[in-house]
Amino acid sequence: MIIYDLVNLFNENGVNKGDIICVHSDITSFGIPVSLKEQIKKKGINFLMDSYIDTFKAVVGKEGLILMPTFTYSACHGEIFDVENSKSTVGALTEYFRKQKDVKRSQHPIFSFAAWGQDAENFLKFESFDCYGEKSFFGKLYDLNITYVLFGVDIQHGATFVYYSEEKAKVYYRYYKDFLGIIKKEDNQFKTTVRYFVRDLDLKYEDYWYDVEKKALERGFAKIFEYSSGKITITKSQDIDQLIQEELKINKAFLIKI
Repeated sequence: MIIYDLVNLFNENGVNKGDIICVHSDITSFGIPVSLKEQIKKKGINFLMDSYIDTFKAVVGKEGLILMPTFTYSACHGEIFDVENSKSTVGALTEYFRKQKDVKRSQHPIFSFAAWGQDAENFLKFESFDCYGEKSFFGKLYDLNITYVLFGVDIQHGATFVYYSEEKAKVYYRYYKDFLGIIKKEDNQFKTTVRYFVRDLDLKYEDYWYDVEKKALERGFAKIFEYSSGKITITKSQDIDQLIQEELKINKAFLIKI
């Protein structure tokens, strides 16, 4: 079921057919939308998730693309990443989305993505198994200036794309670490080295991205609008990186709190 009120909100805020959207989500923030309450009672929670996915499809159309993170951190834990079966650890909607028959999934053993839409399988290919480098999948999303949609989650708690900007700036509180990635797809299995710009735990800091959201809104680099009981934040990959790079030149600890 398409939620037309939500389609209109996206359109009013500049998201339209043909766009590439990357959706980071926490659907619990929205509760049970009033317009869907009766049908969810009859059909269950999957009806809600189908409705959100149908709505995203209606927004971008067949000529667009929907991406969702399906991160597993498999290589970090010394586990095999099974493209078809390893569960997403970043939200119920992402796990539900990746299992749909018309959705494809990338082969990154830490930061995989699922995609639906125009040439989805080819789009998910990436040049490097580095997690956030310029040749990584995140680098590809930057190059294409895609639209990030934070669906029920704010920048502080959902914007993992900030790590791309940190690696680009070579921030002082992270360093490179290699992990062994073991990737299984159908009957094939292979190994690769995954380079990850990890946090320096000795520095005892926390990510602090509230100022990113504040400044992005002030400069018009992000929009926030309400739906049901939650909020949706929209930003472009190049806009948010530009802001972060500018602020890091002023304050090298802009993104952290010691």
